[in-house]
Amino acid sequence: MRFGVNMLLFSDGPNKTVLDQFSPLADMGFDGVELPIFAPETVDIDAIRKLADQHDLKLTATGAPPPGSRFYGNDKAARKAGEKYTRDLIKVCSQLGIKVLAGPLFKPVGDTDDSMPLEQQRRETAKSFKPWAEEADELGIRLAFEPLNRFETNLLNTTEDSIAFCEMIGSPAAQLLLDTFHMHIEEKDTPSALKAAQKAGVLGHIHFSENDRGTVGSGQVHWCDVAKKLKKIDYDDWIVLESFCQDNQAIKRAVSCWRPFFKDPLEFCKKGLKFAKSQFKCH
Repeated sequence: MRFGVNMLLFSDGPNKTVLDQFSPLADMGFDGVELPIFAPETVDIDAIRKLADQHDLKLTATGAPPPGSRFYGNDKAARKAGEKYTRDLIKVCSQLGIKVLAGPLFKPVGDTDDSMPLEQQRRETAKSFKPWAEEADELGIRLAFEPLNRFETNLLNTTEDSIAFCEMIGSPAAQLLLDTFHMHIEEKDTPSALKAAQKAGVLGHIHFSENDRGTVGSGQVHWCDVAKKLKKIDYDDWIVLESFCQDNQAIKRAVSCWRPFFKDPLEFCKKGLKFAKSQFKCH
């Protein structure tokens, strides 16, 4: 098991604010950091790789297509925007040596467009991702699609629908990121959903996020059951802690971050890492 933290906790991209956290996070015992990449053209590849190597931190990434983009329908400009972002994002991940690219890669966060049936949206979006999944697979990159709760998207909310979406893409690179926050809202039983994804061969990444986005272990998520199931199905990959910085207005609105979730981000990391590791030691 490897433990990381999503750097949206500190800022909305791999800037100096984020890079300055590499040292303290490595000292805490994190195995890696997850970089939010929403503007691939601005990423300083050399600086990030050098710093990650210096602190012996592995890198994963999350992303989401820009507002107004689409992977379905007849709006050529919208499709072009989504295609450019996806191509550029995969290229940057390859340059950074990133093997897991996760997030709601299929639709802008907050977009609940229903101009065509959702099943048609899913089919067309999956078709769009086929060549990118093939490219990612050749580069050794896993595309871990993240189903979000109903307030943030209408395209993929449940693990069941998301498994079907991966199967439509039909590539070993098409996997799922399952996030305990979203699952706490959308699933009847989180452990059963984890098992279903594992059985389908698409359980590619895990986010540990509390039901109120606070410090992991301080809320209502059934952590013991989650950890027990992950051990039972032999999941042995990334566990990434996730919450958000309130300083960025775009993030604040996207995740409805209207009040602070914690007092200090580094304390969130320290306590969350200790708690997450403890859950796997007791099973």
